[in-house]
Amino acid sequence: MKRKTNKDKGFTLVELIVVLVILAILAAILVPALLGYIDRAREKQYVLNARSYLTASQAELSSIYGEGLEPSEIENRTTTVSSTADVPDCTGFVVYCGKDTVSEGSHAISTNHDAYTVKRAKYTEGTTTLYYNGSSWTKTEPTDLSNFDSYTVK
Repeated sequence: MKRKTNKDKGFTLVELIVVLVILAILAAILVPALLGYIDRAREKQYVLNARSYLTASQAELSSIYGEGLEPSEIENRTTTVSSTADVPDCTGFVVYCGKDTVSEGSHAISTNHDAYTVKRAKYTEGTTTLYYNGSSWTKTEPTDLSNFDSYTVK
């Protein structure tokens, strides 16, 4: 009897197509998940950058408080925190402090701490805008911004 020898080695066309279909299904599942991870990482980086600006702004306000300046003098003061905050330049950062409720000359500056404390903030980097509501960063703009004095930080 003659023995049949199999000289054909390798994969059949059907096997290759099945492997390609499986790879396409895996790619369709994994690519959106990977993009979601990248977007969440980018959002977290924006929050970290915003926190750095907030900390630098509060430090600057503490310095102004230490200099004994009145809150009304802060408005005309140009404050650059991007050189002190270890983050890339943002396109806009506004801090909202407590209203100056103490009339000048009638009380000591130390009685009006709210005017030197960041209560709200608005951070813009590129097309992303984040808002500080006093405890955390969100994408929702606070409705009570008119209750605070605002200062633009550069």
